[in-house]
Parts: sequence; C-alpha cells; structure tokens
Amino acid sequence: MRLQKLPYSYGFTIVEVMVSLTLGLFLLSVSMQGLFSVNKSFINIQQTAKMQETARFAFALIENDIKQSRYWNNTLPFSTFAGSALLTDATQTTCIESGTSWGRQLQQPVFAINNSATGYACIKNDDYLIGDILTLRYASTEPVGSYDNQQIYLRSDGASHRLFIGRDRSLAINKDLTNALTQQIVAHSFYIGDSQRECQSQIIPSLYWQTLVNGRPQREELLSGVEQLQIQFAIDNDEDNIANKYVNPNQVLNWRRILSVKVDLLLRSDCPDKAHFDNKNYPLADINYQVNDNFHRLHYQYTFNYH
Repeated sequence: MRLQKLPYSYGFTIVEVMVSLTLGLFLLSVSMQGLFSVNKSFINIQQTAKMQETARFAFALIENDIKQSRYWNNTLPFSTFAGSALLTDATQTTCIESGTSWGRQLQQPVFAINNSATGYACIKNDDYLIGDILTLRYASTEPVGSYDNQQIYLRSDGASHRLFIGRDRSLAINKDLTNALTQQIVAHSFYIGDSQRECQSQIIPSLYWQTLVNGRPQREELLSGVEQLQIQFAIDNDEDNIANKYVNPNQVLNWRRILSVKVDLLLRSDCPDKAHFDNKNYPLADINYQVNDNFHRLHYQYTFNYH
C-alpha cells in the first residue's frame, strides 16, 4: 500500500499560534482596560450623584429652619410672654440634656458655635467630630392637633404668647387668650457627628441635629457623608439694614443684627477609592481644610437671607 502526500496542510505553525495568542491577549487587555475605565467612570458618577443629592437635602433642611427662625426672629420685638413655662436666658449658650431650658431659649432664634462643641452638653464629645454648630429655634407654623405631655408649646394671639409644657395646657394661665393658635416649639442644632459606621476602617461622618423630643434635646442622624459644616454671618453693625461684613460665630456680638447666613458644606464619599487621590486645600469660612487621602469630595456654599 502506497501513502500519498496531501496537497494542503490544515495545521498551524508554532509561529502562527504565538502570533494569534499575542494578538488575542492584546485585544483582551484592551477590552479589560476599557471595562475597568467604564466601571470607574460609573462609580465616580454614582458617588458624585449621591453627594449632590445629599447636599440638596442638607441645604433644604437648613433653609427651612432658617426661614422659620427668621420669621420668628422678626416677630419677637412685638411680642410679650407669659404662661406656666418661662423663657430661659436669651444669652444662655449651654445645652442641658436633662432639662427643657434649651428649647425655651426662644429669644435667641439663631445661635452658632465656632469649630467646637464646648459648652453644649447635649452634643457629647464622642458624638461631635468637627466644624461649626448652627442652632435655630422657632414656633412651628403648623397648628397643634394633639399634645405630648412633655413637649413645649406656645399659644399665641399674634402679640401675646403663653409658653407651657403639654401637661399644663389646661391651666388657666395658659388659656387666657382669645382666638389663640397653639404651636409646637422647634429647636435644631446642626453639626457633624460620628455615624458609628466605618468603611475600610475609616469613620463615616454624618450631618446630625439635636431636636426636641419630649421637650429635651435628642440626637438624630440626618445624612451620611457630610464631612464639614462651616457658618458665617453677615452683620449689620450700624442698624442701616446693610451688611457691614461677614463674621465667624465667635465674632457675633449681637445675634439680633444678622442679615444673612452663609453655609459651607463639604461632602465626602462614604468609602475611599484607591484609584483616586485628593490632596486639595478646601477654603471653608475661617478654615483651610487640607486633605490627603483617597476620598471623593464636593464643596458647596449657599447664602440664606435672614432679614
């Protein structure tokens, strides 16, 4: 039997195989790099969107309180107070966790502390992280439907007010006004606190407020990823309704002469990104906030009218 040579060869030479593998690996590498790039862009867009949404919510909360506090501040000069619960000292800066005095400081609708929690006992040192503290107080515009026995209320006919704790609502001293509207007292202190959560061993900061619950201040978390809160006030020193300058909270001599409130918020991603490096210096009110880490950040500033 005689074997015949085939006219064609259907195999590949080693050179052809090596070229094919090299080309395939190159195309795979390009594809993977493109996939990683798309994934990184998606993560960046997702983090940016979250920080933007957080900033919108934070400013909305602060704006609502500033508007309400501003209205209340403008009615104070034409008001008289009585009732079974007395106003506490308008210049009192302490926040006593165990009592109702903090909520009854209605003659000081706006107040702030500069880069410290010193003197604010209701904001414990292990909760507070960094930045300014902004406190806003007012009587809610919503009429009261039901009472809480421990909450603080204000009954008003427009010029005269009766301040009382809910359990005392039926006392004669609190009911001697005709055509009166009863409103709940609101007090909020905004600050940056420790969320007690971590990502890659890094503390996640959050925007908190102290709010009145049963007439006493209670801590509530609002929004995670808010790293800095800084406040400045436009002051009218000569009472001509024109701002003379912006000052820090520790430079305010008369809280009744505030014309506007400037708020700086620095937002931060919850988790660090090893592919990103941030070594920027962020000018925030009276501080230059220098960072050197792998977090994504966005800085927002808004000025609210207070006159």
